[in-house]
This record gives sequence, C-alpha cells and structure tokens, in this order.
Amino acid sequence: MKSLLLALAGIFGLSTDSWGQAGALGSGIYRSAADFRQHRLTLAVDCKTATHKLRLHEFRGKQLMTVKHGGKVYQLAKDSLFGFRDCDGRDYRFASNFEHYPILNPGEEVLLYKVEQPAVGKNPGSVRLYFSPSAQAPVQPLTLLTLKRAFPDNHAFHDLLDAQFHSGGDLTGYDTYHRMTKVNWLLRQSRTGGAGPH
Repeated sequence: MKSLLLALAGIFGLSTDSWGQAGALGSGIYRSAADFRQHRLTLAVDCKTATHKLRLHEFRGKQLMTVKHGGKVYQLAKDSLFGFRDCDGRDYRFASNFEHYPILNPGEEVLLYKVEQPAVGKNPGSVRLYFSPSAQAPVQPLTLLTLKRAFPDNHAFHDLLDAQFHSGGDLTGYDTYHRMTKVNWLLRQSRTGGAGPH
C-alpha cells in the first residue's frame, strides 16, 4: 500500500502545475524536510483564492491522510511526508505515531513542538513538549537532558543550557531581544563563543 502511494506521489510529482508550488504562502503538504526548509508546498493552494481539504483521520489512528485538491482526492501515507501547512499559516510535522505536531519555530535550526490535549470530562488537559535537533532528525521529548544528548560534543551548549535553565524554566521560551527561541540562541552562542545567556 505504501509503495503504491509513493509511486503515485512520484507520478504526480512530474506535474509541477498542480502538484508543487514554491513559496511559503498558502496551504499544502511538505513532502520532505528539504521541502519544509525551502518552503516548497505540494498540492498547494493560495487560501485567499482557492480551497482544498486536508483530512488527517487522527481519531481513527490512520496512517493515511486525505487531500481533496483541484477536484481530485489523494490518499497519502503520513510516514512518507514531513508535514503540512494549514490556511492559518501554521506548520505541522508528522511524527512516528502518525500524530501531527505543531511547529513553534519553523525558521530555526532546533525545531520545537507543543502538543496540547484539551480537558475532556474528568480528565484534565495536558501539554507535551518535543524537539528535533534539525528538520531531518526524529522528534523526541524536550528535556534538558535530551537537548544535551542531541549535541553530545558541544559542551559550551551544555554549559549555556545549565546556566539558563539551572532552576527550571520554559525550554520553548522566546528571546524577544534576539528574536529567536532561547534554545536556538544558546546554540548559536555556543558555536560563536559569544557571551552567556541573557
């Protein structure tokens, strides 16, 4: 089934008029991490002038998503895609469990994800935090320890993380002065030998 879907995707990939579109605007599918980094959407639409439907089938635990685009219906295997962008301009990544994770900082190296589960009945809501050291790397739980393990030889980064988050804190926090997440600012500082955390 997966190989059939991939073969179909390859065939459709030859038709750049309807299958692929460069640019970060609109909604569509990211086939790969490279497409995500280059803002190249597949089955893309300009949400101001056209519509399409992205059905994730998340409640049924399906491995496929359905895209209705240009009057045609496409069934795509989630594990063969990087993710998608919705008409609100939010980017999502598919993880190994076929869930889609909202990307908090799509323009940065270390990607951060925040998955919120609303409260249902007596069960309280929850927030799960994840990261990937790059767009190509797998998604993993976000903790101080997993961040350090993702960059095992960057001891300056480890020290900056310890200094910034020694008493806890939000690992997804944003540094308004540097206009990037704190984690990515510290990573950049560790590579340039800059000053400690602000």
